[in-house]
Amino acid sequence: MPEIFGDNLTPADLAARVGRIDQVAGARPFVFDDGPARGMRGIDFWTGSGLEFTVLPDRGLDIGACRFAGRALAWRSSTGDVRPERFDPQGFGWLKMFHGGLVTTCGLRHFGAPDSDDSGESWGLHGRASSLAAEDVALQRAWEGGRYVLRVRGRIAEAEVFKPTLVLERTITTALGSCEIRIDDRITNAGHDPSTAMLLYHVNLGWPLLSEKSRLLVAKQSIRPVTDHAATGVKRHGAMQPPTPGYSEMTYEMEAKADRRGLCRAALVNPDLDGGTALALEWRKAALPYVMEWKMMGRGTYVLGIEPANCPFPPRAALRQRGRMPMLAPGRSLEAGLVLRVHRGAAELRALERAIRGGR
Repeated sequence: MPEIFGDNLTPADLAARVGRIDQVAGARPFVFDDGPARGMRGIDFWTGSGLEFTVLPDRGLDIGACRFAGRALAWRSSTGDVRPERFDPQGFGWLKMFHGGLVTTCGLRHFGAPDSDDSGESWGLHGRASSLAAEDVALQRAWEGGRYVLRVRGRIAEAEVFKPTLVLERTITTALGSCEIRIDDRITNAGHDPSTAMLLYHVNLGWPLLSEKSRLLVAKQSIRPVTDHAATGVKRHGAMQPPTPGYSEMTYEMEAKADRRGLCRAALVNPDLDGGTALALEWRKAALPYVMEWKMMGRGTYVLGIEPANCPFPPRAALRQRGRMPMLAPGRSLEAGLVLRVHRGAAELRALERAIRGGR
């Protein structure tokens, strides 16, 4: 039975205490009615554990704002929430609508810096996935056995005439009393020609979870600074700083290390926040063998990105030459996903660190 406010309650116990279960846990669809997000769909979730988050169906079923016990976990950028129609596919135009949020999906045919292919096709920063509106969006709130499950499903298509069509089917799941969000994705080549299929989960963590007291833990086999500037900080890549004037971003590419079950882990740990708080990520190495770190300790843009990915960063030509470019034949699919989990208290944080460092 789920533990709610210190009690282990059966469905009947809970029904005796509330008129509607959404007094404790639920999900509510809404539509933004102001600013650059006006007309965009959202779904607010709350689980009764202190976990609250917003899913954005019109932004690729990504996750925007996220809090635990009233404390922000996700960084929110200066753009705020923005309708997908404002997407600029050229160069770094993606940044004009990068709201941050807990999870921004990058792909589906490209992620990373702007680039081009031998075919002459050009790619903007991080691709189109987070600008695509989902269809067949279905929200479910129901008991499954003794577990009250909150779930949303939908489908996103990256399509263009004369170009490949990739379809992302996404399911996001949490539950009454849960401190966990689960994302399950299937990407299918629905076209008639082979296509690249690049996927990166851009997880953006901010203050107060992120502070100069925080540290990044990653189970990794190797680390590569993406720039010469990042190389100057590689020995302290896991140590955070306070907001720093003039800070220039540092980015690292790591090969993830799996435990005996094939699972990889990373976490941002703040031992001083409410007696110890961490946000941990877990994923399958077979699907996402790499994890990137985006360390940006600037003022306002004060964020740590933890980014599991299915291939290294481009250039695309180099990925092809090295045999690292993910490809999907017509009708074929790949499956990936991510579990995000809040940990609280010194004992949980110690166990989390042992699990990441020990690979259990």
